[in-house]
Amino acid sequence: MGPVELLATASGLPAGAGVTAAWSDAVSAARDTWPTIKFDEHQLAQFLGDRLADLAAANGDLATALALAPVADLAIATACTAQDPNAHAAFDAVLVEVDIIGATMRAPGDVVDDVKQVLRLQLLVPHDDKPPGIVAYRGRGPLRGWLRIIATRELLRHLKKRQREEPLPSLEESLGSIDTNPMLSQLKSEYRGEFASALREAIGDLSAKDRTLLRQSIVYDLSIDAIGAAFGVHRATAARWLLRAREALVAQTRARLASRLSMTVTEIDSVIELVQSRLDASVVRYLRQADE
Repeated sequence: MGPVELLATASGLPAGAGVTAAWSDAVSAARDTWPTIKFDEHQLAQFLGDRLADLAAANGDLATALALAPVADLAIATACTAQDPNAHAAFDAVLVEVDIIGATMRAPGDVVDDVKQVLRLQLLVPHDDKPPGIVAYRGRGPLRGWLRIIATRELLRHLKKRQREEPLPSLEESLGSIDTNPMLSQLKSEYRGEFASALREAIGDLSAKDRTLLRQSIVYDLSIDAIGAAFGVHRATAARWLLRAREALVAQTRARLASRLSMTVTEIDSVIELVQSRLDASVVRYLRQADE
């Protein structure tokens, strides 16, 4: 089976007119972008096909999906997944995003270097019979944007860890500068609206009882004993109900956000961490509005 036929089979998309030319253009674009990598067209077709299937409803046929997909980004992800050493070396060009974000966060150079090494291990190296993390890249946006979200979360984690271990004013300033940093502010504003909508919908879909439990706990700051008394149940029962309500809110918010942004669970958690500073205020506001 040739690569075009494999691509059509893996994607489930109708080939349509011009698919051979579209495939040729896609492979040429990948080779032009990454001249040091020798791409296996069959591997590339399989990797792209699995991901182009996600675009079936929106883009119709295979040629259109190929034209719209970030093929060069998916191509280096293919080669990295196949453990091509040239692809691993070329991936350092994408990891420059860590340097850019690290500079905007005023992260020390050793922290930036540590994060880059962590991401190399997470994204490029298989672990415990699991494929490298880069297989999670689905091509729904540029590879650099996908990496930017992961790198931001990892830098924040490293900076907070450093701050706990070595409480230095410069690190405190680094973390404090996030809200005023143009690049991170842009990322936050990009996702904040989607997060707010997902949270509002999740609260609206909770049962009236769960909303009441969360409102009593979060908005009115009632103790477990007070909540139990309000419902006429033992405090252990009230605690169990409240935990269930919190878990339901988190799960439903995450599911709606994943659906809106077409991201993996790891990416969604990164987005939530990015907008974490507004989380508590948003929950209080939406719980107050619910059932009014």
